[in-house]
Amino acid sequence: MSDFKYQVKIPSVDDWREMVKCQAACPVNTDARGYVTAMARGELELGFEISHDPNPLSTVCGRVCGAPCEVACRRGDIGPDLKPISIRPIKRVLTERHGPESGHRLPGRIEAAGVLPIESIDLNTGFTVFSANINKQTSSCHDVPGTGAPQLYSPVRWSRQELQRVSTQENRKTGKVAVIGAGPAGLTVAHDLALLGHKVTIYEAGPKTGGMMRYGIPLYRFDMEAMDLEIQAILDLGIEIRYNTPIGEKITLADLRRENDAVFLGIGLMKGRKLNIEGSDSDGVIIAVDLLLNYNLGYKVKLGKKVLVIGGGDVAMDAARTALRLGQPTSEQQDALKDTEARADEEAETVKTALDVARAALRLGVYDVKMISLEDWDELPASDFELEEALEEGIQLHPRVGPNRIISENGKVVGLETIDVESVFDEEGRFNPKFKAGTERVWECDTVILAIGQQADLEVLGGADDVKLSPRGLIEVNPDNGQTSAVDIFTGGDAAYGPRLIIDAVKHGHVAALGIEEFIQEKALKVEVQTEWTELSNHVMFENWTKLEQRKVPSLPVDRRTGITVVDLGYSEEEAAEQGSRCLECSVNTIFDGLKCILCNACVDVCPWDCLKIVSLDQIEGDELFGQVVEAQLGKPLSSYMDEKTPTVAAMLKDDEACTRCALCAERCPTDAITMEAFRFQEVLSYGD
Repeated sequence: MSDFKYQVKIPSVDDWREMVKCQAACPVNTDARGYVTAMARGELELGFEISHDPNPLSTVCGRVCGAPCEVACRRGDIGPDLKPISIRPIKRVLTERHGPESGHRLPGRIEAAGVLPIESIDLNTGFTVFSANINKQTSSCHDVPGTGAPQLYSPVRWSRQELQRVSTQENRKTGKVAVIGAGPAGLTVAHDLALLGHKVTIYEAGPKTGGMMRYGIPLYRFDMEAMDLEIQAILDLGIEIRYNTPIGEKITLADLRRENDAVFLGIGLMKGRKLNIEGSDSDGVIIAVDLLLNYNLGYKVKLGKKVLVIGGGDVAMDAARTALRLGQPTSEQQDALKDTEARADEEAETVKTALDVARAALRLGVYDVKMISLEDWDELPASDFELEEALEEGIQLHPRVGPNRIISENGKVVGLETIDVESVFDEEGRFNPKFKAGTERVWECDTVILAIGQQADLEVLGGADDVKLSPRGLIEVNPDNGQTSAVDIFTGGDAAYGPRLIIDAVKHGHVAALGIEEFIQEKALKVEVQTEWTELSNHVMFENWTKLEQRKVPSLPVDRRTGITVVDLGYSEEEAAEQGSRCLECSVNTIFDGLKCILCNACVDVCPWDCLKIVSLDQIEGDELFGQVVEAQLGKPLSSYMDEKTPTVAAMLKDDEACTRCALCAERCPTDAITMEAFRFQEVLSYGD
């Protein structure tokens, strides 16, 4: 007899939330499921509101976000192509039609329907046949694909509507806050504090807003005008901004602390790291961040004919692709182009592919651009789409290669000596490169671009010794409220956490804004999670939702990717709607009523995904809560059922990872013991005692 036991868990509210993997993975908890399915239904204005509600930089993120939601998307494990929903490009379609860049006014906020409080113990298992759905109220509605009325999405604590509601609470104090830096974290802090009614002034060292969004993202990746319009919508909330005002010169941090109730440091990592090897001070060695900054500001940047980029992250990719755009075709390149085209038909298919890449690079006017990285192909920190487009454009990437020394003649770069990499990470997963002795070789080049990391310019602190720094040279921060070791100074973004995604900086801004609100009010904010379940009496999915394949986002042909032309063209509305209809709607759950179940096994038989199973209790191993559910439902402890010779109780087990929400089980059930129900939640703020 087998000792095998099914490991089961009674889902809590946190579990129901985590089942919606896209929202759980987003640092600001954007309900991507909500706006993706709204796009599929053609409800673009609603979709925009859902995407924008927790993210004041949704326009930016719809174009250049690293999209952790897509990485987490369960659709990538189901279907013929095994690829996730194209969430980021769908957001771009929504913001283009209804965001600040659309020329339309922002739509009014959605009023959330009434929600239900969470009980101390949630017995709504959705797993056990004997479940009576205790403590869960539902309302019925005739469903349309992707809808979950009455509450259409799940707003979180820093949603626009929640901040506006808090701002109307009685006996609140309003204060003055200085924000240093107009990058994504600083803009988010300013946005939230303005909604809360505080007076905010941003001090920006440069002539424009955006921080590394403007100066670190190449122009070919992003429409800067769209970003400017989105930022202006934030400033229009009543925020004052002072350009060309670096802190530490005429105005000091100490001045701002005296004049304001709180200060937020959003200074980012605007300085690139240098490489401490022989020849690193030679003429022709360029820091990637400096290259991108000068390029985006419109300054002329002169590179040589043979460029070598050191690094494997997104900044390295940006630097390499920018280098391509800075070159000018030579007669030698034109001759080489003709030669490769003439020989193309004579080569094998694999060689043709390589020649296509070479021709792409030549058409872009660059003699030679190579990249080396310590990491192997599967270890590269760069985004997949960045790597794909770089290779399309003719970038030559050589993984598992490290810099050893820069070779120069008369003070000018003529080559880079490298050494092969044995491993990048140690057994504990820490960055600890090891190299292969005797593998040194020299790469001919006249320009070396260093994209090996960034660091903060901490002169802004002006000797404020009560602001502690970490061993990495970052500002120490309490991640729960954004507060530094100085009680009136808050921080977020890369200067506190190191290089992260734009959406991470937005979250840091949200957290710090609520921390500043608590500091000004001298009260703690409590977060209550309220839930709502909606029975979907006729739940249907979009047609062919598991068969549709991910469609690549249209982009410019390689031979037209020159200068500052934006490469990504974006989806049409029709393409975005089709891609949205691939969503599995993970917030819809299969709920079982054990009192109605007759153990006919019809639901198990009809399930095409093999995610249902009926087993006896002695085959299950659960936690303490599972035992409580059994006893609450059946009146006897779990142990009394474990040694039965003839089982008298069965349990329904469900694998939510495999379920596609097709509702065939609910349709097949002859006793209506199975219902499809939408789960929504809302985070509500209130002041503690």
